[in-house]
Amino acid sequence: MQIKKKLLLPFLFFSLGCFSQNKNLIKHNDSLVGIENLSLNNGIVYTNKYPITSKNTFQFLENKYNTGVVQHNNQTYYDVNIKYDVFDDILIFKPTLQLVLETSLITKQVDYFILKNKKFKKLETISSDNTISAGYFEEHVINEKSILYIKHKKIIKQDSRSDKVSYIFYDYKIYYIFYNNKLEEISSKNSIINLFPTLKKEIKEFYKENSIQKENNIELFYQNLFKTII
Repeated sequence: MQIKKKLLLPFLFFSLGCFSQNKNLIKHNDSLVGIENLSLNNGIVYTNKYPITSKNTFQFLENKYNTGVVQHNNQTYYDVNIKYDVFDDILIFKPTLQLVLETSLITKQVDYFILKNKKFKKLETISSDNTISAGYFEEHVINEKSILYIKHKKIIKQDSRSDKVSYIFYDYKIYYIFYNNKLEEISSKNSIINLFPTLKKEIKEFYKENSIQKENNIELFYQNLFKTII
């Protein structure tokens, strides 16, 4: 056991060092080319359709650019200025060069992005009329068999109390479990039991024992539930 540890530690440090060097090399190459000239900037000019909001915002968390990571056309870009328009489900990018306009990245070309320490994966879904659409889902890997996905949504209403045309955006979320290569919506205890009928007893017991957690943190509740039953 001692020998294995001695061999494993240098290998681990070497692997971490290689990852760090690779990340720094990518960032260095991007800076030489100029991120304004990279394929990441080949999006659509973005126009804010709702410049005045009296409560909340249509962006994820805040109407502000933050540095994040974008995997675009199989190329990883670090420390780029992005924000996520939840209402229209598009990722917005703005280079540091002020002369370059904001652009909305083409969703099909984005594999994933990381914003505010949360990872959003692009997934394709099929509607009831067999229409295929691509959108971003917050990803939480539960184990090697399952992944919890969260679809962030916004409801828009015009603010009748405002003297100017102003809008209010309200948040809501839809939860999914990816299991056996299928993305299934979970909206209630019964919907989960329908997906896992042989685990009906375990699911009911978990709901009973963790009711407080369900009320306080539904995301953590779902993660712990699927860790337990899958």
